[in-house]
Order: sequence, then structure tokens, then C-alpha cells
Amino acid sequence: MKRTLSLLLAVLVTVFAFVSCSNQKTDISGAQSLADLAGAKIAAQAGTFHADAMMQIENVKSSTYPEFSDLLTALKSGAIDGYIAEEPTALFACLADETLDYLRLKNNTTGFTATENETGIAIAVKTDSALREQINSVLAEISEDVRYNLMLQMADLSAGKTVESLVLSSEIPENPTGTLRIAMECAYEPFNWTDLNTPSLGAVPIYGEGGVAQEGRYANGYDVQIAQYVANKLGLKLEIYAYEWDALIPAVQSGAVDAIVAGMSPTPDREAEVDFTNMYYTSNLVVIYKK
Repeated sequence: MKRTLSLLLAVLVTVFAFVSCSNQKTDISGAQSLADLAGAKIAAQAGTFHADAMMQIENVKSSTYPEFSDLLTALKSGAIDGYIAEEPTALFACLADETLDYLRLKNNTTGFTATENETGIAIAVKTDSALREQINSVLAEISEDVRYNLMLQMADLSAGKTVESLVLSSEIPENPTGTLRIAMECAYEPFNWTDLNTPSLGAVPIYGEGGVAQEGRYANGYDVQIAQYVANKLGLKLEIYAYEWDALIPAVQSGAVDAIVAGMSPTPDREAEVDFTNMYYTSNLVVIYKK
């Protein structure tokens, strides 16, 4: 009997030690370069360049999650020590939750080795579409200063802060000559998100099947404001449609929508499937962690 109890106790101690070890947190707050992340549990969203960039960090326990929200949940639960994101996303996350912060590493110096096409975002259209150059002519009107300050405003709005007026605006055409149908996730703050029932400043309706606006569902974010500005300047009515990430490119290829404005980087693989406009924002890859 004593031996049985001893064996049982030994098993429980082993299990407890394993669980404690698996939940052990690595403090990465003082990291000055990617090399300082060795031994940490770092994650990224599956199917994105972030997941590819994660491979640049040596000697880490890497993992991927299907959705951005899953990464945030994993971080707060202690399942991971940090996750890779765009700096604007980090701004939103840290404004919304004061227990979070991010490593301010610089691409190609202390941070990730990345090209502009990998960290920049552009609008995707169907291959050989004349819309590409039309959009480029509008994007050329938006200064770098306005783009930067608009992103700061969108980070504030997505975190629930008050913004009095937007730095980028234009008149909605009274008699539009057509419709610009835009696809995005509506779930990637501050690039794009969904407001339920009460729209935030600058939000627009999310449309559904048959081109009918969905009651109580609105889209907002940096991508929405860029899309609205483009539509206004082209004399078109804007319609936003929410798609899962993997369904965005097929949607524009099939003609279900005219363009993708969804924080999407023009990587070589994507450029083989759709055409991209010039960049409408460039960012920095960072690692978000819990203080």
C-alpha cells in the first residue's frame, strides 16, 4: 500500500513539474534584438508573412494560430510569450490593454529582415484590371504625413478613444457613376474591424448577399478610410464586404468584389494571382508581449 501511494505521489509530482514547466513564462521585455528571444514561445498568424518571418528567430518555440484574436487570447493566457504583428496592430492592442507592450525592434537592423513588399500593404485587383491605375492616381494624392496620422487615429478609435475629426476625408458623390465593392476581414484592428449597432466615426455599412446593407453591422479602420477616399475620388459608391482571409483573393478573382483593401502585403505568391497597386502604408514587424 505504501509503495502504491509512493508511486502515485511520484507520478503526481512528475505531472505537476511538467505542467509547471510547460506554463513557464519567459520574460522578453528587455530584448534588444531577435537573438534575445532565444528560448521564448513566439507565435504568428498562420498563412501570413509573419509566420515566415518567425523562422528568422533562432532557438524559439514557434507556433501558429488561425486568427489574430487567437494570438491575443494565447498571450493573455500565458500559452505564448509573444506574437509577431504589424506595429499599427501593436498600437491598438497596447492602447486597448495596458498590460501589453511590444518590442520596438527595427526591420533589417535589430529586427526582422524584410522587404518593403513584405511589410507594406497595397490594394489588390483582378489581373489586368484598369482599376489599378485609377486607384494609383488617387493614392498619389495622400501624403505620407496624412497616412501616418490616419493610422494613429484608427488605433485610437479601435481602442475606444475619442477622435474629433479624421485627417483624411472627401465628399461622398451625390450621384455616383457606379459601385466600388471592397473585400476585407473586418476583424484586424486598426486596419479594419466591425462595429455592432453603434458606428464609430467614419464607419460604413457592411454589405451582404444581393448588395444589401446588413442591419447593425458597420466596418471601420484604416483600410475603410482609404477605400472610402478612393471611392469618393472616383465618383463611386462604396460597398464593404466581409470575407475570411483565405477567401479574399478568390473573391476578387471571381469578380464577386472589385478590390481587396485588407492590410494585404504584395508578396510574390500573391502577385502571381492578382495585381497590386502602389503601397498605401508601410510598417514595421514587432513582437507583442505581456508585461
